Amino acid sequence: MDINALPTISTNSAKFLTDKQDSSDVLYSATNSTYDTNNSFISPKEKQPDLQVLSPDEMTVEIIGYNPKGFLAAQEKRSHEATQALDSYIQNIVLSKTTKDQFSQVSNDIAQERPELLNKNWDFSINARNDIVVLHNGDLTDEDISWLHDRLQDAGLKETLSELKSSMIILVESERGSDMYSTNLGRYDLTEANFDRIVHFSEFLNSTNGEDANQILTSQLTLRANDPYKNPTYEYLMLNEHLTNTKPTP
Repeated sequence: MDINALPTISTNSAKFLTDKQDSSDVLYSATNSTYDTNNSFISPKEKQPDLQVLSPDEMTVEIIGYNPKGFLAAQEKRSHEATQALDSYIQNIVLSKTTKDQFSQVSNDIAQERPELLNKNWDFSINARNDIVVLHNGDLTDEDISWLHDRLQDAGLKETLSELKSSMIILVESERGSDMYSTNLGRYDLTEANFDRIVHFSEFLNSTNGEDANQILTSQLTLRANDPYKNPTYEYLMLNEHLTNTKPTP
């Protein structure tokens, strides 16, 4: 087809519907797809539009993009989330050092009073009510569990564990952000409800030197947590107005 032989199409009378808040200049292209008289989509493989019969009065273009104000608000939210993540990252290090020292003292007491427990397989965590939970695989008796619970319930240790739990959850949520997507530890699902099933404090405190607290946390998340936030979703993109859609107007 000789493009130069086609008549010039004037857009003076074309109807353009533009959202005042939209800033995208992406247009719906008639050369990519067309619609029949019933407004049903016809694949470009099935039919290419006949430019000679197109009339400006029959063509409507709707421009849909992202809201500049919404984009700036999203950027501000991300900045706040990044600050939260950094604060929690540092707090995890500080609190882990404090908790490790406190647990070391409790461990010494256990070793002196009930040395046989050192040869049994057990751990502990803290639940959504900030109560100490003794974790075991059946190697402990009810008496053992009760005794350990009383020793671990030490006021100072319990309070620090509660703070550390909150800081860990905030770090994970902030790193994921409102985008609900992360390639780092924010990809994992860590909440108040499942915390005691994922973070095992004896294992954590015996492994960390404090400075590597967040790396040890990541190892536990990798081992025991689900990672539903590892892929971006359509809803995430729409929420943050990153998608520009074009559609024909009937």
